[in-house]
Amino acid sequence: MRVAILADVHGNLPACEAVLQDIARNGADVVVAAGDLALRGAHPRETVELLFDRCQAVLMGNTDCYIAGNYLGGAYREREHWKRDLLAWTRDQLGPEWTRKLGELPFSVRYSPRRGQDLYVCHANPRNLEESVDPTLDDAALRRFFAHLDASACAFGHLHFPYRRRFGRMLLADVASAGIPRDGDVRPAYGLFTWTPRGWRVQIRRVRYPVRRETQALTERRVPGGSLLVHKLLEARYRHHAALIEAARRHSGLPPVGGRPVIEPLRPVDGAAHPVPAPVAQTPPEGIPAQVERPVETVVPVMAAVTPLGRAGVDSVDESDAGLADETAVTFR
Repeated sequence: MRVAILADVHGNLPACEAVLQDIARNGADVVVAAGDLALRGAHPRETVELLFDRCQAVLMGNTDCYIAGNYLGGAYREREHWKRDLLAWTRDQLGPEWTRKLGELPFSVRYSPRRGQDLYVCHANPRNLEESVDPTLDDAALRRFFAHLDASACAFGHLHFPYRRRFGRMLLADVASAGIPRDGDVRPAYGLFTWTPRGWRVQIRRVRYPVRRETQALTERRVPGGSLLVHKLLEARYRHHAALIEAARRHSGLPPVGGRPVIEPLRPVDGAAHPVPAPVAQTPPEGIPAQVERPVETVVPVMAAVTPLGRAGVDSVDESDAGLADETAVTFR
């Protein structure tokens, strides 16, 4: 069984099209859009329509809540901030029907190829829509998000930074952003989870796309805050970029930049100093539908992998690169 997961598209239609083309080439039994579908891009309506057409499941993200008026977060609550104008522009582009639909999306979805081997998919974390699962978090911090989760793998986005790690026996993967990556690489990212007899494996794929088409559209369509949005799209990194990269490489068993390999053995759950508590019911934020159960009978064992973290120069990504993906990969189980 293969589950393709793209998150944080943010209305970037050319990137969304390139990712969906790559998914079609590689094959997937199920395609999931894990929230933050429209806000901050030049084509919010076209992107949402495409995702609803191509995906078997579409989940709620925090910015989808902002658009629908469920609640507001960050600068979107400030009256005089340009993000309020962006929010109003996006609602106008979507129209009332799509705005309403975004507010009715479910919080999570679960796929069960075998009993006790579920893949759980959400936007930011299994608890809420706002807190990022940063790769620099230690196991004590992760317990607050994942200790209650009865799944063998969990996929999420929100941080716009791809990486994978282990929490006990659970495979965790941030599938990053298919619209506005922030790990130093402008190429969209998405996750491809594969069920095998040995459990879930994940590949984080990077896809080239015509980035200039999106930057030009942000300007030509007079998107509020367009110049800042273009800057963030091309900057593709956070201020604490180095710390995030080092943590992500450590969890992946890769050497630190300019250093020797640092591979930390996984601690067996049975002998863990902090035992994982029994599963408890998950409660999505008020007003958001609960998770959707998706039992799947088909099992197709396929090797999966993840591309190394790196950066692709903006100058190398143009119209001729659309839909091309990296071949170099490292297998994660």
